[in-house]
Amino acid sequence: MVKAVLFDYGRVLYGPVLPHRKVRKLAKELRGQGIKTGILSNIFPLAAWVLRITGEYRGFNPIILSFKEEISKPNPGIYEVATKRLGLIPQQILFVDNSEVNVTAAAKLGMKIVLAKNSEQVVADVKKILLKENGLKL
Repeated sequence: MVKAVLFDYGRVLYGPVLPHRKVRKLAKELRGQGIKTGILSNIFPLAAWVLRITGEYRGFNPIILSFKEEISKPNPGIYEVATKRLGLIPQQILFVDNSEVNVTAAAKLGMKIVLAKNSEQVVADVKKILLKENGLKL
């Protein structure tokens, strides 16, 4: 059963120019169903500061940022930090990222994964996994 979905920020929650509204809407729906939504991102301090003060992280918990942890994806340690912060085992976490190397590393630890290509595909794949794993139809 999936109890949490972790999203990468860049290219998953935010595109080259605009936020991915469909993915953000999905995250809100997930929270409404009792599924935790967090962010796991390799990001620089200044960019993270701007995102925090503009409210881009609102609703997501935990927010795990590589510069704060001093470890970045795809190092297995960052995924271990995520499991501890969520209080879950890897098999209960779905990780969404646009980097094949990052999702492969998460899968090796037992997380379920979605390799993000576009908003529509992310939403469809996450819904498919939640239907299969949780019997949850969104």
